[in-house]
Amino acid sequence: MHMRATKKRTDELIARLIGDDAVPVVGIIGDRKHVSEFEISSKIKQDIQVTRNILYRLHSKNLVSYKRVKDRKKGWYVSYWTVDKKRVKDLIDDFKTKELEKYQERLKAEEEYLNNYYICKNICVRMNFDDAAEFSFKCPECGQVLDHQNNERTIEVLKEKIKELRA
Repeated sequence: MHMRATKKRTDELIARLIGDDAVPVVGIIGDRKHVSEFEISSKIKQDIQVTRNILYRLHSKNLVSYKRVKDRKKGWYVSYWTVDKKRVKDLIDDFKTKELEKYQERLKAEEEYLNNYYICKNICVRMNFDDAAEFSFKCPECGQVLDHQNNERTIEVLKEKIKELRA
């Protein structure tokens, strides 16, 4: 279970940082060292230039490293790629820390205005009591009267997310 959660978290991070197309590339390299760019290209069923673009984007965040070797028969260079597991772990830890801070700040704001949020029927805006009062409890986007919103469920969800990130 823990390994699956770590893979899921790794995939989410790579998708966010690099793009969805990078996730299968990292999966193909996996724990192996010096995987040929042509093997990767073949397995993800992409042109070598597309594959290289993905690999270079991963490399720009130091998530992969490579070595270039000249093919003696053909005379061209081939790159062999390795995932930097420590860098991936460090990025996951940094990401978790930032997410945790973001959720804690949001939780603090939600608790500060417990049951004092107002939302537009058309979902244009959601604002706390002070901001809603400034707009005479009317949506600044569409003019609808703002409805009172109970934010207890939002607080519960934020607490759950914080608990997951700390686990």
